[in-house]
Amino acid sequence: MISLKRTVASAPRSMCEYWASQDGRFGWFLCTWHPEEHIAMEEIQAEIKLAILNSDIQHVSKLEAGKWLKEFFAEFHWKLHALFNKTEIKEKGISLFLALMYENELHFVQFGRLFCALGSAKSIKPVGLKWENYHVKSLKELKLLGLDADEIKVKVQKVAIPEKHFFLVLPGPITRKLFGDHFDPGSVKALLDSMSQLPDAQWLLLSNEPELVKAKKRKFNTLHIATFTLIFFTIIAILYVIFGNRFFEGAWHNLRTLFRSNKPISVHEIPDKLKIENDKLRGYLEQALKSPLRDVEINLSWNTDLPYQVTVAPCFDLENIYIAGGKFLMAYSKKNQRALKWKKEFDSDVLGISYINGNILVSLEDGKICNLNSKGEEQWLQNMEGQVKLYHSLKPIELTNADNPRIDGSIIILPSEHGVMVLDALSGEVMHQITFKGKLQYLSQYDSFQSCFYAVVQDAMLCLDLKISN
Repeated sequence: MISLKRTVASAPRSMCEYWASQDGRFGWFLCTWHPEEHIAMEEIQAEIKLAILNSDIQHVSKLEAGKWLKEFFAEFHWKLHALFNKTEIKEKGISLFLALMYENELHFVQFGRLFCALGSAKSIKPVGLKWENYHVKSLKELKLLGLDADEIKVKVQKVAIPEKHFFLVLPGPITRKLFGDHFDPGSVKALLDSMSQLPDAQWLLLSNEPELVKAKKRKFNTLHIATFTLIFFTIIAILYVIFGNRFFEGAWHNLRTLFRSNKPISVHEIPDKLKIENDKLRGYLEQALKSPLRDVEINLSWNTDLPYQVTVAPCFDLENIYIAGGKFLMAYSKKNQRALKWKKEFDSDVLGISYINGNILVSLEDGKICNLNSKGEEQWLQNMEGQVKLYHSLKPIELTNADNPRIDGSIIILPSEHGVMVLDALSGEVMHQITFKGKLQYLSQYDSFQSCFYAVVQDAMLCLDLKISN
């Protein structure tokens, strides 16, 4: 665990502040340094400390550390810039170091003349900004916080401190004196103590020391294992009762869809694939006839306007929705707010698109068939001389238990000019319907993974959720 060994600062030129949780696994460390001993530096140092204390730094998670540091200093830079311009301080910028600690890992930022090093009794190496030749750099090159009237670039560094290693933060003048020609890493603490009376004295020393008494690993006995097993199955039973509606069957169906292989069946495997016993077939029929009533709803999930006219029915895979209009084929992401992933232009108009064997099959007006992968890259192109045209019109779609585990028997999705109906295949009963304001032009096949259809109504694309309850 990381522990604080020493902090040295001389107000108002420098400051060292820190905070840590009770268990010592989370904390933050702040260091500032300025070459001038001006009275206005007291106000600026206090403003920096208050800004850190009043922020939500104590609630920043490890995953959000980098983003939080960038956003905080991108905004705080302007506040310091205004404060410095109100003073008579010659160097209107400050050197600053701020680190967030997560157990033995630090996420930190550096500005100006504050430098860091990671070392042990045998070796030491710089971390982050390089301290060599810093004294010949211009103020702009030093990237002092609050100096420029432009936006500042915030670079977040990460370092893990191994056991029996130390992490050191030093201002430039002390760094040049400490790392001389005959520097011994093992005597760094003694060297720092000898410089504690210098006017530029300031440093922060952290160390990762091994725990004196390591906690024993707890072993579970038979009673513990039996209790955990009982609790696990109890939770599963509660989830099944709460969610119901064939929750686990639906999850298993989506998992099979995600990992299903598209490899074609070989000739010698066909008899085994088609072999169904008569008794088992009768059992399937009885189960379908005795199935409970179910409620089916088809609702609008989302819609988006399209900047072009769609000329064929859309198709899809697990990640993308494919839409064609004229000579163009576009792929939109399902996950990333339906963003356009790629766009491909052909020599003639697109008559139809289908998703087959992991690729997109495109039928063109000039009689050619083009096969593309999910990235829009052409796999092959064949000239069919007008013999085959893949054209999709508005036609009924049958859904069975193979498409959705919640379906008993089958239902029919019946598209019309201004809407979509859901019918029971056995009785013809209208179970639900949805009406559009505009004319329905195209309706995709059923997306069993997302449980929806994709419809094109005038100049917009709609997602229709199919909700089935048993």
